[in-house]
Amino acid sequence: MLKKIINNNNIKVILRTHVRKYSILPNIFNKKIYVHNGSTFKIVRIKVSMLGRRLGEFSLTYKAVKPGAPGIGATHSSRFIPLR
Repeated sequence: MLKKIINNNNIKVILRTHVRKYSILPNIFNKKIYVHNGSTFKIVRIKVSMLGRRLGEFSLTYKAVKPGAPGIGATHSSRFIPLR
């Protein structure tokens, strides 16, 4: 995979990969890579602070759960929430 990244000097063509366990090396700084997260490809721009970490760390495989309002039957206090 490293040979593909180094030889890819064309800016318009961005490399796509399923390899999430690849370690980030100094040779690939300032490159853009599409990393597969299980359903889609997420774009990852390689920066100096990412040295030694894995590509998969920057393409999350899940969505963060956002807290919401309690629904009907969630708790005993939800009995007092008006329906309309």
